[in-house]
Amino acid sequence: MSLFSQIADSYRRTRKPRDILWNRLVARPLAAVLVVPLARGRATPNQVTFASLAVFVAAAALLLTLPGWGGLLIAVAVLELSYVLDCVDGQLARLRGTSSPVGAHLDFLMDELKAFLLVAATGVRLWRGDSRTQWLVEALAGLVAVASAISLTTFVRRPEYLRATGAPRPQAAGDYGDGLDGGVPAPALPRSVLAKALAAVESLGRFLIHYPSYLVFVAAANRLDLFLHVYLAINAAYAARTILAVLRKLGRSTG
Repeated sequence: MSLFSQIADSYRRTRKPRDILWNRLVARPLAAVLVVPLARGRATPNQVTFASLAVFVAAAALLLTLPGWGGLLIAVAVLELSYVLDCVDGQLARLRGTSSPVGAHLDFLMDELKAFLLVAATGVRLWRGDSRTQWLVEALAGLVAVASAISLTTFVRRPEYLRATGAPRPQAAGDYGDGLDGGVPAPALPRSVLAKALAAVESLGRFLIHYPSYLVFVAAANRLDLFLHVYLAINAAYAARTILAVLRKLGRSTG
């Protein structure tokens, strides 16, 4: 079997039936190129997960230190490499049949650490560009929003909460691209016009949370400020919606 055939076979065997467009067309095919040689060696999916974090830290450092549009493009290219590696860990685990709950939770943890790094690095880069404290304040607000969203996601996934509220069990976090959506389950097929509108808003929110799908275009347009605005808003909106749901379900509880 040729190398190209091995890569194609690896992609077919490790792809997901339901996946976002960026993963299907870009990230997972590139990941399959790396999965083939890794599958022959001793590297574990968890080791790839840690390598992905290390590459992301490098991307954040480049975001802080490389000035100008060219520096932004380089930093985002390294960030996208980190994302490809984050796809590799799950695809390697599926190819070997070694997927595990602890690996999925580790992947989710790494995703959220990356979100913290990205928001902080983005705010500092923008501040260094024009020295307005607005960017530092917005980055701090973004960190609070992301931390709140993560904490709420963890809480509503707890078995104690699920038992107390009768809520459906959410889909477990998988490899990068599953964890980035904050654990929000895909909405059921809508029936009414209002339901369709709400589903469209949720779909847009899920897309915006998954920043690797569009950050390269933000960098190409040299509008990193738009990313910070949007990422803060979408995390704050998710946190607000989730806390309201928790209040509605537990506010009258005596437990």
